[in-house]
Amino acid sequence: MKNNLLMMVLLVVFSMVGLAPASVYAAESPAANQTVETVHLNQATAEQLQALPGVGPALSTRIVQYCSEHGPFRTVDQLFEVKGVGQAKLAKFKNQLTVD
Repeated sequence: MKNNLLMMVLLVVFSMVGLAPASVYAAESPAANQTVETVHLNQATAEQLQALPGVGPALSTRIVQYCSEHGPFRTVDQLFEVKGVGQAKLAKFKNQLTVD
């Protein structure tokens, strides 16, 4: 009888864990509360670029410097030419960038 009761309690506990709605987990995530703003790559300052995920002071300075030395970016993918920007890094913030 004790074994049956224990098994039933464990079954209820394990089944409840799987029933939590995904929106509860999303609401607890800090990223879920952030709004995505578009940054114009050719007009952004180093400080504005630092608002992008994974972009710190050194990388933002290199991006601005590249733009001033080579002219405006024609595409967002041209950021691959900047030292420190690879596929993984660009994937983090590519959807937040625009060029005109």
